[in-house]
Amino acid sequence: MKKFKQFILPAVIVLIGAGAAFATNAAKDSDSDLVTGYYIDSSTSQCTEAEKKCSRVGTNACTWSDITGSHDLYDLNGTRCDRMLFEPEQ
Repeated sequence: MKKFKQFILPAVIVLIGAGAAFATNAAKDSDSDLVTGYYIDSSTSQCTEAEKKCSRVGTNACTWSDITGSHDLYDLNGTRCDRMLFEPEQ
């Protein structure tokens, strides 16, 4: 029984440490999940950077407005804007 008790405390400490490390890493990943949004300029048909950060996952489309109107924002993939971005979750 004494050996069992000597084993439990270090095992619990190791598990708590591992859990804390995973939680910290998950928080860092969620912050880096925001990407710069791009919209397709109707006059040039080119991807143009918007001054807004969006998420790759979500439900509400990420949009940006300028003097020409409102634009849906996309993730830049090489020279194409082909993946819809979403408003970041709060």
